[in-house]
Amino acid sequence: MRIRVLIAIAAALVVALGAKYLFFSGSPQEEKTDQARAKAEQLVRAKDVEGLCKEVQGSDEHAAKLAVSALGDLGEAARLAVERALADRRPGVREKAATSFAKVATREQAGKLVALVKKDKSANVRAAAVAGLDHMMAFQEMDAIIDAMEDPDPAVRRRASKAATRFSGVAVQYNPDASLEECRQGAQRMRAYWEQEGVRATKFWNFLMSKYARKADGKG
Repeated sequence: MRIRVLIAIAAALVVALGAKYLFFSGSPQEEKTDQARAKAEQLVRAKDVEGLCKEVQGSDEHAAKLAVSALGDLGEAARLAVERALADRRPGVREKAATSFAKVATREQAGKLVALVKKDKSANVRAAAVAGLDHMMAFQEMDAIIDAMEDPDPAVRRRASKAATRFSGVAVQYNPDASLEECRQGAQRMRAYWEQEGVRATKFWNFLMSKYARKADGKG
């Protein structure tokens, strides 16, 4: 009888411990994510570009995405590492790399994102690349941005429309969620406007950017 009681108590303890783990502990994936995030933050604090590169190149995709995002906080020193990640075989990593590249590169280096906008098979990557061009103020890449207004994916078209409207200063009749044919017509309207007013708009943006650059240098 006593043995049965002990067995019952032991079984109850096992169930209780299992419930505690289930309800009060994170899942193995959550714990793994937390560890990857903590490691990335530690590497950023140490400005360890090489360490973050190893994480990006590792087999754990989530850790790689966290690492390439973290590289975006390290400025020019991390540009080459982020640029390499633009060619990663995993779409999720390329998407994060596009966002980070816009933070660490100059407008003159925007062609790397243009290549993704034109050729990447992942709509998420293309959308991130267009958003990156917008973030970088890459108004000199308006041809690629307008072309992206005809992208098969609405998310890419929305990003492209936002950037084109910002750089051109006009909102043409365009609905990124309309049919692809309607979007093509809207893109053509933006293209026609840019062909007519692009030189003027480019001069304005160049003036504005140089003014901000002088101000940042304490000369303006």
